[in-house]
Amino acid sequence: MREALGFIGLGAMGAPVVRRLLESGHRVLAHDLNPVALAAAVSRGAEGRDSPAAVAGEAAIVLVSLPTPEVVRQVALGLAGLAEGDALRIYVDLSTTGAQAAQAVAAGLAPRGVVALDAPVSGGVAGAEAGTLAVMVAGDRAAFDRVRPVLEVIGANTVLVGGQVGQGQTLKLVNNLLAATTWAAACEAWPWAPRPGSTPS
Repeated sequence: MREALGFIGLGAMGAPVVRRLLESGHRVLAHDLNPVALAAAVSRGAEGRDSPAAVAGEAAIVLVSLPTPEVVRQVALGLAGLAEGDALRIYVDLSTTGAQAAQAVAAGLAPRGVVALDAPVSGGVAGAEAGTLAVMVAGDRAAFDRVRPVLEVIGANTVLVGGQVGQGQTLKLVNNLLAATTWAAACEAWPWAPRPGSTPS
């Protein structure tokens, strides 16, 4: 069995990511406020823990997949948060919650001797299930090199995009903007597309 990993957040993206980690042979210590989601992960082989602090008390590497900047801050720095766990050394944020949140969490964890990486993903639930996500990582290269084999279990394209925490989040927002622009252009063009049997005007 490979190195034990912590994982917080078992929603639409987190649950299939954890499944892939388990299938690759990792021991996964998981937490989620939703007991149904946690029970589902445990049924697949994860070990449930009752708080982020409990996860970080056992796992040197903890990944999170969470919905909002405030939830990210609370999980990392709040009461019974990851900062209270003595084993944690590398924190990896797969969420898309913006550069400011990533930088604030990194600053809050640094005094505890924890290196933070922001690593937002692209590819949606289907990509998480297939292990074909794009993972845009920013932060310390040594920490990236250590976690890269883990991230490659879930991502077909895992890249260190910069040395400063927050750069991954910024790139993900650029990616989202480009995708939205493409969709908008497609919607504008669609009414002009010829249909079978139509007469050119």
